Amino acid sequence: MSKNLQRLSALALVLLLCLAGCGPRWEATVIAPDGNGLSVDATVLEGLADFGDEERGVPLERVLWTAGHYGIERVTVIEPEGARHEFVWADVADDAWWQENGQVVIAGGEFPVARVEAEPLGLLEEVQGRIIDIAPTVAAALGLPAPEQASGRVLEAPAASQALLLFLDGFGYVRVTEAREAGLIPNIAALSEPMLGLTEYPPSTRVGTAALLTGAPPQVNGVDGRSVRSTKVETLFDVAAANGLEVVAVEGEALAFNLRGAEAQLSGDRDGNGSTDDNVLANAMAVLEAGMPDLFLVHFHGIDDAGHTYGPGTPEEEAVIREVDAAVGELLQSLPSGTLVVIFADHGMHTVEEEGRLGNHGNLVERDMLVPIWVIEK
Repeated sequence: MSKNLQRLSALALVLLLCLAGCGPRWEATVIAPDGNGLSVDATVLEGLADFGDEERGVPLERVLWTAGHYGIERVTVIEPEGARHEFVWADVADDAWWQENGQVVIAGGEFPVARVEAEPLGLLEEVQGRIIDIAPTVAAALGLPAPEQASGRVLEAPAASQALLLFLDGFGYVRVTEAREAGLIPNIAALSEPMLGLTEYPPSTRVGTAALLTGAPPQVNGVDGRSVRSTKVETLFDVAAANGLEVVAVEGEALAFNLRGAEAQLSGDRDGNGSTDDNVLANAMAVLEAGMPDLFLVHFHGIDDAGHTYGPGTPEEEAVIREVDAAVGELLQSLPSGTLVVIFADHGMHTVEEEGRLGNHGNLVERDMLVPIWVIEK
């Protein structure tokens, strides 16, 4: 083979390798809430692949969260040539994907993208507290140090010798407001107005529980999805137990999250009526009769369960809300004076039409991300 032919063969080989390994390059910008831009390319999407789907790509919502968005009203996708496509986020959040080839797919439409803009929820400007504020607040009230990695702030609360964490699963701020206006929650409505609170993304029980116990966001506590059940980061329960406090948690049928440092009691559906809340209440009352622990968590699951099964705003869900409200009233009446009470939800719920469920949560939408937080003294 001549030298010229050898050179041509080597050049052809290099060209083939480049074509095989170098796909079309693309880059786009996602505008953050502060106006800065997050540069997104195939490498960025690869770093988010654990949250994605091999066929559909990475959820656009995960990219928006990475850019710093905590709640979204509308999203606009702008093509390289300037065409604009605007969407109400609550309508498309579950059907919006960013593909490896740079295309964004939303509600069946596929678009090349140069820029993504998101309009934040208006109520975000009125947020008074976050779920990551709960652990530092309770720790300060009990005279304890905050968990080591906590970044939440201490909300105004009186000093106390014991504290109750009252966990109303799935009872988001919007739904609380609706339930109060409908007269469904007389006991809760008699309390002070709740703070407008913000949970963490994705708004789900495990992510919310990790955030409230550690006082740290998912990027720090490591619980960034529904499949993670524990954290290695120090929790409020760890701190309390290390300081010799008695910590008790009354749960439903199973532990959604590892409550390390607490004496956990599972309630189950002992009477077979389809709900664990009545059994949670019975176990919680038995704990109080034996003597209020220093730190007490009571977790009612019924509103979330009914919301998933029947959908928010249905008669079945409203009946459960009434039952939980009555349970809250009974618990509060039985508490010893001077108890700090923090009542909160981990997330909210929006209506869906999915196989096996009519309500769901997990999106950067008002009904999911906004939660109520009460900090009161008995």
